Amino acid sequence: MPLVLYAVFYLLILVLWLRIRAYLKQNENIKDQLIRKKRVARNYNLFINTLHTEEKKELPEPVIVLGNKSSEQELTIFTSLYCEMCKDICETINKILFAYEEEIRINIFFKKHPVEDKNEPLYILQNLFLSDGSEEFMKAFNFWFENKHLKPWKDKKLDPSNENEDKITSLNEWFSMNNIISTPSVFINEYIYPPEFDKEDLYYHIEGIIENNE
Repeated sequence: MPLVLYAVFYLLILVLWLRIRAYLKQNENIKDQLIRKKRVARNYNLFINTLHTEEKKELPEPVIVLGNKSSEQELTIFTSLYCEMCKDICETINKILFAYEEEIRINIFFKKHPVEDKNEPLYILQNLFLSDGSEEFMKAFNFWFENKHLKPWKDKKLDPSNENEDKITSLNEWFSMNNIISTPSVFINEYIYPPEFDKEDLYYHIEGIIENNE
């Protein structure tokens, strides 16, 4: 009997400690986010001034547009399904849409993989956006980075005319001709995102631009 009581007591202590540890970790993450937000806010004017010294590109017309298509604030992402940093950008897009869907237009361009078989997910995502809209597109986009496949949307790859595939190819040619190769490449109101600034802070920079109506 004492052994059973000891085991129960030990289990209760373990459960309590796991909950305390999770709480402390959550608080630590919140604290880190607040520190990052304050740092970005302090450097807001520096970021805007630097952004406006960067080259401004007349970007091609996108197929995939999220948020408010009529917004004057425009974020453009040239991304890939096969880079780790692009997963972080996908998460940032989620946050921006959640907070500012009506205040910003987000253009998405996908970089093709040199192995054609690996481009099937791109065609699925683009066809999915055109047929089912932005919400289902983002659901599949997030699903890809978590699972590395799009089996639930497999039927969306069908496009007998190959028009969407050709569109992705022509857009990739534009980025290549303009020497934009790395992913993720980010543009804010057609200005190239300043390389001096961390892309992890993109959400806070967008927040500042929208709130200050820059």
